[in-house]
Amino acid sequence: MATLRHAVARHPVAAFLLMGIGGYAVAVLILAPLGAEVLPFDLPLYGVFGGVIGVGFAAFLVTAATDGRTGVDDLARRSVRWRVSVRWYAVALFGVPVAATLVAVGIYGREALQSPFGGWPRALGAVLVVFILQLILFQLPEEIGWTGFLQDRWQDRYRPLKLSALVALPWAVWHLPDFFADEGFGLEQIALAPIFLVFEFVSLFFARVLIVWLYAMTGHSVLLVAIFHASFDASIGELSFDIIPGSDEVRLLIFTGVIVVAASVLIVATRGQFAHRRVRGDQPDAVAI
Repeated sequence: MATLRHAVARHPVAAFLLMGIGGYAVAVLILAPLGAEVLPFDLPLYGVFGGVIGVGFAAFLVTAATDGRTGVDDLARRSVRWRVSVRWYAVALFGVPVAATLVAVGIYGREALQSPFGGWPRALGAVLVVFILQLILFQLPEEIGWTGFLQDRWQDRYRPLKLSALVALPWAVWHLPDFFADEGFGLEQIALAPIFLVFEFVSLFFARVLIVWLYAMTGHSVLLVAIFHASFDASIGELSFDIIPGSDEVRLLIFTGVIVVAASVLIVATRGQFAHRRVRGDQPDAVAI
């Protein structure tokens, strides 16, 4: 046990990636073929195990090996840091759905705002439920790993753009089992996997740019990052069907486009310096709620 802990302490990032990516792949291999509809709204059960037992647990395990109790306490505090300005909650919660809705209205006009089946209260209630489920079961454990551990460990070593790319690459690889869970495990899927991986890396790079920025602006709040992530997933999973009367490809293009445009504007406006470095323990840049 002491030898294993020493190895993890010497190679923390490699250990985290091995446990996180490997744990998710095992969860998909075991649970995806079962096809059991355990969670509502077709949320994948393997995603819970892959996030919580994979990158979430791995983040705390590796932190314990490298930084001891102090590091674990710090990661736990950042994971639930809620004392952040209200404006950042507004950005994290409503930025993507509001922007995507405006784009949909610009493209489809009144058709985008027609009352969906069951009415808007029912539709927005479904988005809210999915958001809560996503936040608790998926995005918070996921971002504890990718943001609270990996991004935080690298943020003082690399400039924001390079940091975004370096985190996005293993993050994209981590999502590769999703592709096989959805499309199958045949030879054709194996041949198409590199294309999926390239698309995933590009889209996740722009998403990570926004996350790097949001993490810095909120005084290292993993919770706010997870809220932003859950808002996107809940919106594209539920809201997109209510405001975009097009195909799945069109819905994906609009919501991904919002992320790409927002991140690109941020990069250009700040000349790539969109996340100033903060000393650990600094308070967020506004009056906390």
